[in-house]
Amino acid sequence: MRRALLTLLTLLPLLGVGPQAHAQVDERAMKAAYLYNFIQFAQWPVAPDEPFRLCVLGQTPLDAQLDKLAGKTVLNGLHIAVAHVAPQDALGRCHALYLDDSQRRWLPELLPRLEQAPILTITDGDGLAEKGMMIEIQKRDLKLGFEVNLAMARKVRIDFSPRMLKMATFVSGAR
Repeated sequence: MRRALLTLLTLLPLLGVGPQAHAQVDERAMKAAYLYNFIQFAQWPVAPDEPFRLCVLGQTPLDAQLDKLAGKTVLNGLHIAVAHVAPQDALGRCHALYLDDSQRRWLPELLPRLEQAPILTITDGDGLAEKGMMIEIQKRDLKLGFEVNLAMARKVRIDFSPRMLKMATFVSGAR
């Protein structure tokens, strides 16, 4: 856990959060740092191509922080490209998809399209991991944590580092 905190603190300046703000870190910056780390700790069945496409469904409160991830290096040298997509857009070029809680109404339409695609799905919508998203960032008692739906990830052959799974507050589908 200490290493995860150090990694997070190392990432905060990349997201525009200066040292003076560590005590009062912006929740949006922390969520963006979580997304960055989830990408680093995931393994795709086929290595993603350049650039690594982080798709964001619609407009979200995290947009400014997620845009700061553009150009950052992940997965042994790939650079992140952030793309905003609409619910009806083709998602096949996405490597990861962030669905904000405000976009949860689109989940029933999106899930069937994502069932066979190796796209890492991440949300901050309460209860959406149990509905089919792979990772759900949660805020409980003023702390951020995350839940992993391992069954959904394995369905499309995405795997996660055991270190990441140990830091999760809950992992479902880990038979």
